[in-house]
Amino acid sequence: MADTRMVQLATNPPHPSTKMVRSNLASSQKISAELARTPSTPAWSFTTSSWGHHSPSDPTAIDEIIQLNPISLQAIYKYDIPSKVPIHGDISFADLSAKCGLDLINLRRCLRFAMVYHYIFCEPRPGFVAHTAASRVLVDSPTARSGVGWFFDELFQASARTLEAKQKWGSDEPQHSGWSLSQNTDQSLWAHYAAHPEMAQRFAGCMSAIAGMVGRLPSFLVNGYPWTSVASSSSGKAKGTVVDIGGSKGTICIEMARAAPNLHFIVQDLPEMVHGAEAGVPADLKTRIDFMAHDMFTEQPVRGADVYPFRNVFHNWSDGHTVQALKALVSALKPGARVVVNDYFTPEPGTMTASKEREVRAMDMIMFTLFNAREREKRDWEMIFQQADPRFKDLRIWTPEGSALCIIECEWRNR
Repeated sequence: MADTRMVQLATNPPHPSTKMVRSNLASSQKISAELARTPSTPAWSFTTSSWGHHSPSDPTAIDEIIQLNPISLQAIYKYDIPSKVPIHGDISFADLSAKCGLDLINLRRCLRFAMVYHYIFCEPRPGFVAHTAASRVLVDSPTARSGVGWFFDELFQASARTLEAKQKWGSDEPQHSGWSLSQNTDQSLWAHYAAHPEMAQRFAGCMSAIAGMVGRLPSFLVNGYPWTSVASSSSGKAKGTVVDIGGSKGTICIEMARAAPNLHFIVQDLPEMVHGAEAGVPADLKTRIDFMAHDMFTEQPVRGADVYPFRNVFHNWSDGHTVQALKALVSALKPGARVVVNDYFTPEPGTMTASKEREVRAMDMIMFTLFNAREREKRDWEMIFQQADPRFKDLRIWTPEGSALCIIECEWRNR
């Protein structure tokens, strides 16, 4: 005969405290699993959507247009929600609402949207919020927070005004962009940032986040161009000269100096950019890297250098301004000198993978919004160099394996 006590244990429901323990254990396991995941996208791209991955005839495409809604991420940024959720464990929606100051209904709707659409935060048990790997990035990374804030406060606002600006001014001047209209200023982004250092600092943080993406690392330019062949010297002493125009704090030149010991580098940028930059140069490279305040639209003072690189510079400027910057080089160029551009390259449709082409097209639209500028095709570069001076010859374009940016080289012939 069966033991009735065993039957009772098998059929009676668990004690409420047992259910709570199991629930808490399951919640803890879910939180741990979410935190252990690596974000599938870089932090700055939380602001983008997967819309566009479908063909026009796919009925789910219109659904993704509807889902392209930045309000949830904007709320997460504006109310600094990531810092108010415990790194380990969870918090109720009610307590989180009290902490961040956003009412319960709107907090809950915004976070649940972010959970399913951006994988930011999770709900490990009903009514409670915990971090995922993606939301944890917004706690740990100042550059990620800068990027998200910049996207919402500036880029999204500017995008909404870009066509209005084009209708108003019909101009390619940088101060006539959607960004300038959205900020209610008659200045370009760069001029406005010079007067508002807090905005410039946030933008710099955003750019740092983007620059750290795998395909945009400086190593692709360092390793993808034959620097060691530039005025090479058998003695190993610095013989060739590279003038890095728009080189900011010299980050690229520091890497290039390590890779090419035969070269001397001069980093040029606006005064506020190069001020104090020498302090960031390693001691063993200080004799090979100099800094110079210079406006690239004025005559180039360094004559006879071997290479004049522009990295992530010309895509910020319209064709007319790019031609002007190249014209400013002409009086300084010696025969055989090379101009090297490191920028995105817009392909012929269908010649890149869909994901790569989406990235390039998206950046092209951002340049339009911020600067009235653009990314360019090969024929665009051919036209620009010829307009600057027909003595620019032998345009070559290639993309190092794995790089998001291409390398564009043009040689000066002087005849």
